[in-house]
Amino acid sequence: MKRILTFATASAISAFFAVAAAQANDYNSGVVTKTPSEGFTDVEFGSGWYLRGDISYNIDGRDQAGNFSVTTPSTTQSAEVDYDDAVGVRIGAGYYVAPNVRAEVNVESLFNSSFSAVNGQAFDAIIIDGGGIAFPTTTGGIREVQADYQAATLIASANVDIGTYGAFTPYVGLGAGIARVEYNETETLTCVPFATNVSCADRVFGGPGEEVQASRTFQEADWTYAYQLTAGTAVAVDDRTSLDFSYSFTQIGDGDTLSYADGTAIDEDGVRLHQIRAGVRYEIW
Repeated sequence: MKRILTFATASAISAFFAVAAAQANDYNSGVVTKTPSEGFTDVEFGSGWYLRGDISYNIDGRDQAGNFSVTTPSTTQSAEVDYDDAVGVRIGAGYYVAPNVRAEVNVESLFNSSFSAVNGQAFDAIIIDGGGIAFPTTTGGIREVQADYQAATLIASANVDIGTYGAFTPYVGLGAGIARVEYNETETLTCVPFATNVSCADRVFGGPGEEVQASRTFQEADWTYAYQLTAGTAVAVDDRTSLDFSYSFTQIGDGDTLSYADGTAIDEDGVRLHQIRAGVRYEIW
């Protein structure tokens, strides 16, 4: 009887382990491992967006025509214009629309830049003859302009990366947008009678033979168009960060004519800027 019970017990234990082993073989842990199948390719996630910031230096700022015209009620003359060099800052964002094509939008502020101009000026005058009778005439003089301007631009551009050579990726770009230019000008007129019996009588007034001078200030702010041509290179620092060095030619379009109450007008032909920039690009995703 004892042997029968022992045999039955051993049989039950053997059956238990056999069932457990079978269940273990059928057990699914929930972890699924898949291997790539034909027709599927790896996809690299990323939005293609990046941010940028630059410091610019204006190495040559001039009026578009190299001068601006000064129109008085009786004459039109030109004055040479050469803007002082100026520093600016620019921030923007870009997007890779293709592996080598980028679209950008940038806002730039050019800090105050000044210019000075001197040109000859004709003035209406009065000459008194020996009999004390006054006759109209003209005499010469000088017009001096001391002015400064501050400009801000918003430009959208398309940039093409030419290729990558080691850490360097040269590119070219073309952009267009709008600009706001603020002028602050002080004009000084000096009338010089050509004889002791000649008196200045045109915007500045004086006695016979008296050299006279007068100054006035004018402020104006204009919205106008702007376009930009750029060539530069990016230098990769890591997978997301690049240094950016470039040259840009920027044309800020015609501004409104600055008019004084007496009829004198200053016709700005626009400002052209040659700039070098150094900045950083950072891919945000």
